[in-house]
Amino acid sequence: MLEPLLTLQGPEALELVETNPILVKALMAPWAPWLAFLFGTLWGSFANVAIWRLPRGLSVVRPGSACPACETPIAWYDNIPVLSYLLLRGRCRRCGEPFALRYLVVELLGGVLSFTLYLQFVLRPMVQGGPPGLLEWLLWFCFGLGLLIATYTDLDLWLIPDEVVLPIAGLGLVAAAVSPATLGVGVVEAGLAAACGYLLIAGLRWVYLRYRGIEALGLGDGKLLCMIGAFGGARGLMWTLAAGAIQGLLVAVPMLLLGRRVANTALTEVHGDDPELGDEDPDDGVLGARVPFGPFLALAAFEYMFLREHIEALWAALVSP
Repeated sequence: MLEPLLTLQGPEALELVETNPILVKALMAPWAPWLAFLFGTLWGSFANVAIWRLPRGLSVVRPGSACPACETPIAWYDNIPVLSYLLLRGRCRRCGEPFALRYLVVELLGGVLSFTLYLQFVLRPMVQGGPPGLLEWLLWFCFGLGLLIATYTDLDLWLIPDEVVLPIAGLGLVAAAVSPATLGVGVVEAGLAAACGYLLIAGLRWVYLRYRGIEALGLGDGKLLCMIGAFGGARGLMWTLAAGAIQGLLVAVPMLLLGRRVANTALTEVHGDDPELGDEDPDDGVLGARVPFGPFLALAAFEYMFLREHIEALWAALVSP
């Protein structure tokens, strides 16, 4: 038997949506969001593998996880997200060498991401009388996981893996074409935003190469913006560019003034003495320092994903006559 749910379609209109009561009960159970958290930690564990292996051209499937110090394969019971790290106190069972705290952090971030999106797209619509947005939850979780991976690979190796951002960009375009209401953006807008995001970075890169002989921006940033445009459309792209640039300045400048690097490695450590990369000019101070842009773009995209209604309301207030 199907149970009707009321869905608001306007100030006064109501529409009946038939939903299986068993599904409603399961999705609104107190344990459901925590199951979503567990789901997220599992994918957070996969994100750790992708962050390490993809930039190095390694398979994310084989071989299985192993201790970086003694290279002993990690047993399944020592590879349970979050729990195993805490029980082992962040150390290898065999050699006792510590694992990086990042493994725990990324798993927790994956869980928090899934948990929060479940509340936003599944639970909240049902509380308001609408149908559960299970597809929206999964699509935006995939998007957020891509942002998480891109952030850490850029901080570590100044790289944003094509294997992550391009398939997710394609997924966003397919979703926009099949069901525009799912992501809230049509396929034409999504396609144009994705193309503009990439072409903007590619164009700026070409200008710098043409007139200054250096690569000021990497194409990885353009591909990341392509993914963001495919999911967020024009407004998501504009917010990401503006907020990402502003927050990048607010974070990077104080760090550089304090003598700290934003990235975990120097650019030349990863890419060598490529003449197109140019050299940092000490006379320019912090303005001449190189900073990865991907993490700040990802941060702004996370903001748009979680605060979209507020950001679009602000945008409407600014552009309305």
